[in-house]
Amino acid sequence: MQNTELSLISKSKDESDAHLAKSIWVRWLCIGLAWICLCIGTLGIIIPGLPTFDFYFLATLFAAKGSARLHRWIVQNRLIGPILQQWREHKTLPTKAKIFSLFSMSLAAGLMLWKVPHPYFVAITILLMVAVQIWIWWKK
Repeated sequence: MQNTELSLISKSKDESDAHLAKSIWVRWLCIGLAWICLCIGTLGIIIPGLPTFDFYFLATLFAAKGSARLHRWIVQNRLIGPILQQWREHKTLPTKAKIFSLFSMSLAAGLMLWKVPHPYFVAITILLMVAVQIWIWWKK
């Protein structure tokens, strides 16, 4: 049983290494971009209107090209991993993520209506938020 597990682990490691960028400079750039996206995505949990999932998804893509270890860490993370896995398999987001997105964008829209003095900017931004919400909830 242990030999089978080891062969599966080494097989998945070989497969993930095949997707890495050839140039070491591109790998380092991708690793840096992955960490930046992870940080911005994490800020998106706290800051209304800043997308969380989008940056985590980008971090996964960059990590896949830069570091197999970082990529595995992201997709196996207990908080991020299930959302990414559901997106990969079904092209949908969990209902909790959709509700959080709706709440976050609604809060951001309210803050913009209250604080931003440029009505055209606010209107365009809120229309974009509505379009994103329709798209998110349309994908079942």
